Amino acid sequence: MKNPNDQIACLFDSPLCQAMAQVFDHLPDTYFFIKDRDSRFVHANQALLERLGLKHQSNFAGTTDHDRYPSHVADQLVAGDQVIMKSGRPLINHPEVLFSHSGKLEWFSTSKFPVPGSSGKAIGVVGVTRSYSDFRSARSSLHAAGKVIDYVSNNPTVPHRVATLARRFGISERQLHRQFLDYVKLSPREFILRSRIHSAAADLRNTDEPIASISEKYNFCDQSAFTRQFRKILGTTPALYRNPSPAETRFT
Repeated sequence: MKNPNDQIACLFDSPLCQAMAQVFDHLPDTYFFIKDRDSRFVHANQALLERLGLKHQSNFAGTTDHDRYPSHVADQLVAGDQVIMKSGRPLINHPEVLFSHSGKLEWFSTSKFPVPGSSGKAIGVVGVTRSYSDFRSARSSLHAAGKVIDYVSNNPTVPHRVATLARRFGISERQLHRQFLDYVKLSPREFILRSRIHSAAADLRNTDEPIASISEKYNFCDQSAFTRQFRKILGTTPALYRNPSPAETRFT
């Protein structure tokens, strides 16, 4: 039986797939990718290559999310791929947090679809990712939500309140809550919390600042509350995240 990863490589080499890939090379602010059964990248459009600072497909093909993202981010991305392939069901407009080269927190919406092989079983995934900020011009009704996303992402240490954010961007708290559920699939409160945790994780990864100090910086009432929320969202404690043990369970 032909290796599933060889199947997807052959499938992508077809004239139709090559033509579709060229279309995605000309879509602005859209990141298109194809992965094989082992979550290794087979192809990326030009926009994604440029975001990653790569010049050629040869620098990208065969790599995984673990080659460019922090482990807690990469583990979740790869686990999501495997769920899609096993279930055969797509993932639509899923919120994901990724980091720019400068370490800035950025929120994206990703849709992934399983690629069926000759046996009917999935041999990979194909996906499209867009920044939430990019949706503002396309959907003016969600303009306020997009502005809140930008503001919170750029100011993760500020003790944001949903009511204050709603007033700041000219929308009722109820409307903002509805927009977030439709737009991000999270409540504004959950979005704010996750932004704080992911930014705190970046500090743990990139600095020697004490955990207690980081907890205070991101406005947690104490270190135990910070640890509890950190574990809930990222699946490990701040201490183990900074210095993982060999036996630490990988995130799912």
